[in-house]
Amino acid sequence: MGKYHPSHHVNEWIRYLLYGFNFLLWLLSIGLILVGILGIAIREDELNINSKLEFFTDPAAIIIAVAAVVFLITFFGCVGALNENCLFLRIYFILLIILFVVEIILGILVFAFSGQVKQEIDEIVQEGIRQYRTDADLTNFIDFAQRELECCGGLGGFTDWTNNRYFACPDDPNAETNVEACGVPYSCCTSSDEDIINTQCGFNIQKRFPVDAADDIYVTGCIDKFVESAQMRSFLLGFTIFGIALLQLIGIIMAFELNRELVLEKKKYTGSSDLPTN
Repeated sequence: MGKYHPSHHVNEWIRYLLYGFNFLLWLLSIGLILVGILGIAIREDELNINSKLEFFTDPAAIIIAVAAVVFLITFFGCVGALNENCLFLRIYFILLIILFVVEIILGILVFAFSGQVKQEIDEIVQEGIRQYRTDADLTNFIDFAQRELECCGGLGGFTDWTNNRYFACPDDPNAETNVEACGVPYSCCTSSDEDIINTQCGFNIQKRFPVDAADDIYVTGCIDKFVESAQMRSFLLGFTIFGIALLQLIGIIMAFELNRELVLEKKKYTGSSDLPTN
């Protein structure tokens, strides 16, 4: 039996909007996956992911994971809308509903267990500090984050950098150390001239009290600084989250409506609600 084509009886606006939106996201996800794979390929000898902490501190792995989820969901949306495939449309809006519910649950958990969440995030940050300079992408990300947020280290502030082998501050003052011992990365340093980078401004800074160190570096930890920044930008953050949630709801509604119209159209011709999926 030939393929059933009821497209001229359904809302073409919904069909092509759904297809176009998902097609663009699908292409974007492919591009992000390629970027992530390229990043891994470039530093193949350095890559070593053995735990969840190492995964969450590897930018390439995060990009691939997120892009893969987007690729899967938008694939069903594209094919379902283009081919008027009800099975794929149902899978698409079910996946979107699951994703939407998961996001709500995560939001509630973050709000309810903010202290525990901070500790979990700090574990990830500490792992990133330990791997600083062993992973080029991670090093660039940490430097970028510390400069942009004007922060240094995790929950413990700038003294967290003693957990890195290059900046470790030994208990024995007579122990042999390298020139960067008891220091912090240059990205922790305050500077009035962004064009001039003083890579030595953080040397021996861990030996000073925070009130004194504040003259030369950012003493607030990046987790507290991020929370503070998010609170200051709560309106923009809330608007962004609302926008993403709205797009997901629109996708769910359009997929559900297109599926409903296809099923109803099939009934007109066959008296059955079972729409062919091929």
